[in-house]
Amino acid sequence: MSTADWSLMILASLMTLAGVGLLFLSWKKAGRPAAILVGWAMLAGALVLSLLANGDRGIAQTALVAMAAAMAIFAVPLLGGIAPPFAEVRARQNSAAPKARRHPVLAGLSGFWTFLLAGPVAGATAFFASAGFFRVIRPADGSPATAGAIAIIAAILIWAVLSVLLLIEPRRGRRSFYAGLGFVASAAAAFI
Repeated sequence: MSTADWSLMILASLMTLAGVGLLFLSWKKAGRPAAILVGWAMLAGALVLSLLANGDRGIAQTALVAMAAAMAIFAVPLLGGIAPPFAEVRARQNSAAPKARRHPVLAGLSGFWTFLLAGPVAGATAFFASAGFFRVIRPADGSPATAGAIAIIAAILIWAVLSVLLLIEPRRGRRSFYAGLGFVASAAAAFI
């Protein structure tokens, strides 16, 4: 990689960190649509810059920076022994709208179900969707390595988008329906 490529990768990494930070800020302090738009725009711009700098490897490196930043946002406060950063938002929501308290076991099961939908189910859906995408973009002649790398990167992006969309949906029934529908549709795309 040349000096210009390194400069683009550093700029892409900084844009990724800023984008993840803005998305976290918009989640922590709701009601800031500009932060969401600018955050996603910075992430998209970082992907373009990293593609120009180092091809598909650059995109993978930028995805790792984004995952490391997200992990740090949630892990560092927990390792420090303080409350997680989203507790303030939950306390504000609970004080603004009093709700009937649910049984702790049911609340725990609900959280575990949400984890299953946003984690393994969304991951399997992304895996099947990227397998179907690979079937579409795989060249008839030659090496399918580039198409495979694109499909792997697409799986990561699809998983991220699906997880966010499932977590945004407030109704558990609708969230489960969307997750199941996406899983069936992506499995059909991969195997049919």
